[in-house]
Amino acid sequence: MHDIMHLNKIHAPSERLYQAITTTEGIRQWWTRDASIEPKVGGVGEFGFFGRRFVAKVVVEELTPVSRVRWKVSNAAWPGSDIEFNLKAEGNDATLVFAHHGFPRADEGYASATTRWGLYLLSLKRYLETGKGMPNPDDSELFG
Repeated sequence: MHDIMHLNKIHAPSERLYQAITTTEGIRQWWTRDASIEPKVGGVGEFGFFGRRFVAKVVVEELTPVSRVRWKVSNAAWPGSDIEFNLKAEGNDATLVFAHHGFPRADEGYASATTRWGLYLLSLKRYLETGKGMPNPDDSELFG
């Protein structure tokens, strides 16, 4: 199995980072405008991209305030199955350790997911540091 991993230092408090990952309004600012999530363990999330040509669905498996979020992918959107956001507070900054586990092959789909997660996590950083992210469909200039 192959995992996607990213590490980002973000100049924002971990509380703001946690809210951006766990709430519908937060996710709409950096990942996709077509987003909904129930911020509770057992809650469901649905994220549409490119006019809903791609829809990812998740179940919230873990919410540990300001330190950890874990989702289980619940549809065939990705062959990878678990998505984790681990947050570490460092004064007024936060470090995000991101992982998307369980890709069966390091193929084109894996490469695409790796690139897209990297860009969206930079969008998250930009949103928290400047107030403006690049969520889908605003990301069109990134993906052309």
